[in-house]
Amino acid sequence: MNQVHSLDHRDGVVQSTIQDAAQIPALSHVEAASMASAELKRFITLVKGLSVEDWSKPTACPLWNVRQMVAHVTGAAAGYAHWAELKRQYSPWAQRPYRRAGLSLLDAINQIQVDDRAHVSPADLITELHTVGPRAIATRRRLPAILRALRLPMPLLGIARIDYLTDLIYTRDMWMHRLDICRATGSEMVQSADHDGRIVALVLRDLARKLMRKRSDTSIVYALSGPAGGAWRIGRNTIPSATICMPALDFNLLAAGRRTATEVRAQNDTAVNGDPTVVTWALDNTSVPY
Repeated sequence: MNQVHSLDHRDGVVQSTIQDAAQIPALSHVEAASMASAELKRFITLVKGLSVEDWSKPTACPLWNVRQMVAHVTGAAAGYAHWAELKRQYSPWAQRPYRRAGLSLLDAINQIQVDDRAHVSPADLITELHTVGPRAIATRRRLPAILRALRLPMPLLGIARIDYLTDLIYTRDMWMHRLDICRATGSEMVQSADHDGRIVALVLRDLARKLMRKRSDTSIVYALSGPAGGAWRIGRNTIPSATICMPALDFNLLAAGRRTATEVRAQNDTAVNGDPTVVTWALDNTSVPY
């Protein structure tokens, strides 16, 4: 990645290499399997440590408590562990009552996964995830290159390669739900630069591709604190028009739609400087698929 210059953090001078977000290396298929396995392990470790009370706590997803969120994660893995299950979840017949109720295609699939496990205990959810999680990763790893390269219309993703979903989005989704559960229960979000930092960097890569298509006349620096953080520039100008400093986890809550730009700006650990118009535009457009 390209070093641009150093950044002075508002809490003191912290020499952070600012990298060009557009130059973040893409996720390789081999790396994707390793990342998915690491995230599955962290997710299972988290949910195994939850208390009985934690499972009924509400999450950032209004329709789901913690148990229902774990049911969704488990159901998504089950779809790739068994092709018959994937076919059933995507079946218009299975989706019909959900679509009639006004749910989108993606929301219908997610709710099928949750409702299938409406009466499954937390212990049995963990047992199922232990089984279907590795199988799902193995299935996605075995997808041939010619299939992974196919571009198809996908819910929320638009026209995208299949491997964008199978290699990247499924792991990002599990990571985001791990953060959701941590915030809902007050649990620690275990992070490391090599795993969580790479996930965050790939979010920045997607965001750079989006923002540079919309506005190529300016540059924005996102300076994200924490173990998964770093500093990235979006835009070709080496001198940014605006700088946004915030915790890396809060950045992902914003990018995933869990928090609004207004909520983020009101936080004590968020600092912005530079052109106010650019700052507002950047925060309002900080969103990528999860």
